[in-house]
Amino acid sequence: MRAMVSTDMKQMNRKIVFDIARERREITRVELSELTGMSGPSIMAIVNEFVAKGILRMGEKKNGSVGRSPVMMSFNPDVMLSVGVEFEGNNLQVGLVNLDGEIRFQTTAKIPSNLGGDFFSILCGSIEKIEMMLKKENLDYMGIGLGIPGAVNPDARVVNFAPYVGVMEPRDISGQLDSLEKRFGKPVFIENDVNACAVGEYYVRRINQDTQDMMYISIGSCIGSGIILNGELRHGSRNMCGEIGYSLQDMTGIVSRQKTGWLEEHISHGALCERFADYRISSRVSDEMIGYVVNLLCPFISNLVNTLDIPHIVVGGQLILNGGERLVTAIRDAVQSTTLSDVTLQGCHTEYTGVIGSALMASNKLWDTIL
Repeated sequence: MRAMVSTDMKQMNRKIVFDIARERREITRVELSELTGMSGPSIMAIVNEFVAKGILRMGEKKNGSVGRSPVMMSFNPDVMLSVGVEFEGNNLQVGLVNLDGEIRFQTTAKIPSNLGGDFFSILCGSIEKIEMMLKKENLDYMGIGLGIPGAVNPDARVVNFAPYVGVMEPRDISGQLDSLEKRFGKPVFIENDVNACAVGEYYVRRINQDTQDMMYISIGSCIGSGIILNGELRHGSRNMCGEIGYSLQDMTGIVSRQKTGWLEEHISHGALCERFADYRISSRVSDEMIGYVVNLLCPFISNLVNTLDIPHIVVGGQLILNGGERLVTAIRDAVQSTTLSDVTLQGCHTEYTGVIGSALMASNKLWDTIL
C-alpha cells in the first residue's frame, strides 16, 4: 500500500473544505475550522486558494458575532460546468449544468433510437450548439457525461446490453467516445441513464449526511433504478445493480438480455399506451391507471426498501411527469403502508433529471481538476 504523502493530505483537505462549502452554500472561515478540525492557518491557506480560483466568493461580514465579525463566504456553483446528455426514444437532450444542478443552456434534437454513427453525428451537432452559447458568455466547461438506457460498464466503456437502443450483445463504444474527446478536447464519461439521474437527484437534493442512502426509480420508455448507498453510487460487480425492470411477479416470467423484463413489459410507456387509450391519446393518467401502476410497481419498491433499509426514494420519468402529484402521492401511500420504517418518497426535482445527472456525474469525476 502506498504511504500517504503531504500532497495527498493537502488534496484531501481541499476536498473536505470543497464538499462542506458546496453543501452549506454560505460559510465562514471559523465555521470551516470548527467543522473540519483544521487549524486557522490551514483553513486560511485553502480559502485564499479557493477565492483565487473562483470556488468561493467573499461576502459581507456576519452579523451578531462577538468581537471582530467573521466574513461570510459563498460557494460558486458556476466554477465547474459540464455537459450532460440524455436520450429516451427518439429525443436527445443536451445541456450545460453547474454544480447546483442548474441548466444554463440546453438544446433538443431528434435522433435514431440506436448507438450508430447517425446518433453520434447528431450528438456532436448538439454539443457544438452548446459550445456556441458558451463562447457568447465567455464560459468553458470541464467534461461530457452521457447517460445510456442499458447495462453499462463505465470503466471499460462497454454497453453490456440495451434492448431499447438495439444493443443485444456487449458493444465496445470506446472508439466513438475517443472520437468525441478528440473533437471537443474534453473527457467523456458514460453511465447507465437512471444511475446518472440518481446522482443528479442526490446532489441537487443535498441528502443529509447522516442518511446517505437513496434510490431513484424512473418509469418511462424503460424502467430502472439507481441506488446510492453510503453516498456512493452502487454499480455491482457486474454493473447490473438497479435493473428493477427485470423483476418478476412469479416463476412464469422469463429473464433474458435479448428482451425487456417482466415489470418493464407491463408498465413501460408502450405497455401503458396499449392498455389505456386515454394515456395513448392525450397522456392523461386516470385513477384506474394509477391503481394499475401502484399495484404492480409498489411491492417491488417496498421489497427493496425493506431489504436495503433505504430512507429516501425519488420517482421520475415521463410517467411521473404526466401523472403529477396524484400519482406520486398514491405511490408514496402504498410504499409507506408496506415498509418497516419511515420512508420519504418524492417526485423528481426536474423534467430533465437525466441531463443534470449526467453532467454532475462528469463534474464529480473531475473535481480534482479545480482544486
